[in-house]
Amino acid sequence: MRNLPTTKGLRKKVKPDEILDSIDQSYQKNLDKLRSSLGQPNSPLLKYERDLQISLLETSPQRDDELIDNMASKLKDTVYYLSLPKKERTLVTQRMRSYHSELVQNQLVRINLLLEDAEIGSPKHGRDPTPKHKGMNLVREILTRIKKDLEIEKGHWDNLSRAGYLTGLQNSMGEFFVALKNLSMTQKDQITLVQQLFDDFNVDWDEGDRENIRVSLQQSALANYEKTQRDIRQIPSTFFSKSLSEELVTDLVDHARIMKKRLRRF
Repeated sequence: MRNLPTTKGLRKKVKPDEILDSIDQSYQKNLDKLRSSLGQPNSPLLKYERDLQISLLETSPQRDDELIDNMASKLKDTVYYLSLPKKERTLVTQRMRSYHSELVQNQLVRINLLLEDAEIGSPKHGRDPTPKHKGMNLVREILTRIKKDLEIEKGHWDNLSRAGYLTGLQNSMGEFFVALKNLSMTQKDQITLVQQLFDDFNVDWDEGDRENIRVSLQQSALANYEKTQRDIRQIPSTFFSKSLSEELVTDLVDHARIMKKRLRRF
C-alpha cells in the first residue's frame, strides 16, 4: 500500500491534465478553422442539411450554422490530433492509456485490500459475540459493485491493441461518423468530408486516401464507439443490488458512466 500511489499521486506523476488542457486550447484556437472546413460551399454536410430543409419545406441559414456547430462539437478531441504529427499523436495516446490503465489497476488493488479484511471497524474479541456492522456491510456492498465495474474496465484496457498514430483519431471520431450516418449521408460523401477536413488541417498521414480513411479510420472509429456504448448500457446491470437503495444505485451508475466516458476518450 505504501508504494501504491493514490489517484491524485498518479495524476501528479503522469500529468494527464496537461493533455486535457491542450485539447481544450486546441479546440478554441481552431474552432473557426474547423467550422470553415465543415461549412465550405461544396461541403457534403450542407448538402444533406439543405435536402432535409427542402423536404420540410423550410430554408434557414441558421439551421446550417446549428448543424456545423453541432458537428464541430463532436470533433473536439479530433481537432487536437489533427494538429499533431504522427509521432506526437502516438505518444499522447500511449501516455493517457498508461495513466488510465494504472489508475484502474490501483483502484482495484485498494478495493481488494479493504474487502479482504472482513473485520474492519468490527474486529473479533475473543469469544465475545460481535454484532454485524451495518455501516461496513453497506460499504462492502458498494465496493463490491465498484470492483465488478473496474474489473470489466480492466479487461478493456488489458485487451487493447497497440497504440499507433491513428488511434487518437479512431477513438475520437466515432460519434462524428454516427452523426453523419444519422443524416443519411452516403459513404462516399462521408469520406469526402473527412478528406476535406484532413486537407484543411494538413494532417500528417500520407496514406490517407479514400480507402484507408474508410478501412483504417471510419470502420475502427465506429467499432470503438459502438463497443463503448454497449459497455455503458451494461453498467446498470453491474450495479444492480437488492441491498442498496434505488437512489444510491442511480448515483453509482451515473459516476460509472462518467468515468467510462472519460477513460474511453483515449
